[in-house]
Amino acid sequence: MRGFLALLSLAAALPLFAEEIDIAREALRDGLWDVARIHALRAGEDRPESRAVVAESFAREGKWTDLLAAIEKWKNPDEDAFVYYRALALFESGKAAQAGYLVRNRKFDDAAYAKLATRLMARITLADSGAVDALKIVKESEDVAADEDSEMFAASLMAAAGDRSGAEEIWRKVVSRGTNSSERAFAAASVGLGEEKFLREAYERSVSADSRRLSGYALARLLLSRKESIDEGASLVRSLVREAPDAKGAREGMTALADAYLVDGRFKESVNAYRETLDIWPEAVKTSALHDGLGWALSKLGRHDEALEEFAQAEATAASDAERAMAMVKQGDELASAGKVEAALLKYRGVLERYPATESASRIKDIVRLSDLEDRGRDLYREYRFADAQEVFKEIAERDSSRKPRMDFLVVLCLYGQGLDDEAERRARAIAEESPDPDVKSAATLWLAKHSYNRGEWAQARKLFFLFSKIAPKSPDAPEALVWSARAAFAESDFKSAIQLVTFLDGAYPDAPARVRGFLVQGESLIELARFDEAVLVLERVALAENASPSDRLRARLLGADALFAMGADNPLRYQEALEAYKGVKMGESLDPGERIVVSCKIARTLEKLKRVDEAVDRYYADVVLAYREGRSKGIRFGDEAKASFSRAAFRLADEYESRGRDYQAVHVLELVSTSDVPAGAEARKRIDRIQRKGKFL
Repeated sequence: MRGFLALLSLAAALPLFAEEIDIAREALRDGLWDVARIHALRAGEDRPESRAVVAESFAREGKWTDLLAAIEKWKNPDEDAFVYYRALALFESGKAAQAGYLVRNRKFDDAAYAKLATRLMARITLADSGAVDALKIVKESEDVAADEDSEMFAASLMAAAGDRSGAEEIWRKVVSRGTNSSERAFAAASVGLGEEKFLREAYERSVSADSRRLSGYALARLLLSRKESIDEGASLVRSLVREAPDAKGAREGMTALADAYLVDGRFKESVNAYRETLDIWPEAVKTSALHDGLGWALSKLGRHDEALEEFAQAEATAASDAERAMAMVKQGDELASAGKVEAALLKYRGVLERYPATESASRIKDIVRLSDLEDRGRDLYREYRFADAQEVFKEIAERDSSRKPRMDFLVVLCLYGQGLDDEAERRARAIAEESPDPDVKSAATLWLAKHSYNRGEWAQARKLFFLFSKIAPKSPDAPEALVWSARAAFAESDFKSAIQLVTFLDGAYPDAPARVRGFLVQGESLIELARFDEAVLVLERVALAENASPSDRLRARLLGADALFAMGADNPLRYQEALEAYKGVKMGESLDPGERIVVSCKIARTLEKLKRVDEAVDRYYADVVLAYREGRSKGIRFGDEAKASFSRAAFRLADEYESRGRDYQAVHVLELVSTSDVPAGAEARKRIDRIQRKGKFL
């Protein structure tokens, strides 16, 4: 009775077992590994069918440690499934020799595992001695019947062995059977052929997640390889990644998308795709190729600092010297693009020192050598060996066409250094008109502008300085060039143009220090046009500017006082303002002896205008004439302006004394001028003769 009840219990359990196994196998097909294992274990942990599903789920998921742990729990270590899956897990864990020992001479009773074991031996041989020997194992095996899986495995080995035509023959046979082929075989064959028609068909007909992803990612890569279908490929990749970001091929698909955007010049989208890859798979940070691609995309966007960081990461995660050398070269290229030439050369030299045998080292060897040669040329130039430096620069231009524009300009400087001005100017003009390098073109233009200014060719200098500011508006020299253009206009007495140029400078470069010097030119121009009120306001901006140099501030305050003095002709009250301004300069500025004489003379002249003649006479004598004579006795060499002030003060004193009938004193003052090293000495002697002829100088 008890045995009968046991049989009834077993009969009742059979439908439940079958149902659980069916669910497990469906889940296995759909890539739901955890679900497959749960239902397989519910069907009975000790049943061979359940263990086979558990083992296959771990194998499909690539969890080799978990697979080995599960196998160790099996009761029969000689079971075919036990042996095969243990060997497979060992092989995938890098223990190929142990795997081969388990399957090499074993006779499998189950034909299915016999085929799988033969394929595993072929894979072991493929890794050990190549595809040809692996294919030989498959062809010579009696365990592998001519079924679909065997065909596909043979085709993969043929492709690996270089027999592409043999592999394609099998793949076409599989796809030609259409729905008579399993979806897995159809998907694999479509991927092998790489033809859009079959890939689309495989993707659409696949029910299992594995087959759908296999064909889907292959189709996406094909679409991404063509400009017109990148967006469709991108949509497909993102859809597959959203479904299963941890599935095989997902990360590679996103990387392929980022690469496709990069190749197509869609750099912002490329950066976003690379960043997205790093966000989804944090372990991807260890992938050198990913950092390399991201670095290129950032570089193309001009984000040099970020690109440099990515290329450094590519170097740190590279797996070979060749990759490390290439990453270092790219860092050097990025530094060079950012204008950090010395840092770039340091990187290049590092490649030559650490990885001299790599292709990257060969590529940059000439760059470093020519850079060293250029340094030698510049040293010669600094040593005033212009002819020798010229020969070095010519040699570099002949060896490297990319450096030729810059070297041609350096040759111009060498010619000028040798005194060959006309030849230097001719070549500079040709460079300014024809050079393909915008930086060199602008440098030649600026040199020509300075050359014209030094020659007193004001109209040409003014034009060239302004032209430079237009073709190189971001150059740090552009604001200063506008100041020089205004100075050239002032020199040719085109005061209105000088004013307009400074106004343009003020608007275009509101923060440039050169504006202060421009306002000085503008103030002088306004004075020349008798627009004194405006001049005072402009010059006050210079006098109060924090970034104005002491000399500019002094000149601005003197010119402002001069403008007030000039306005005194129409409004005598302005003379008092001018007097206070001159005194403020004398008291508030650090003046050298010559400047002090000039200011003192202006003060005395202003006192005269205020009818304070006695004070003026005293200042002319004590602060100008006497100060000059004492300075000369101490060996001070005065400039032209101080000499002119001394002469002017002496003549005014002489005139005042003569007008008061004090001819002797007038002659004495004039003798101070005639015996001094001033241009007015001859005029002083004439005046002395005139007074002496009057006969009243005693």
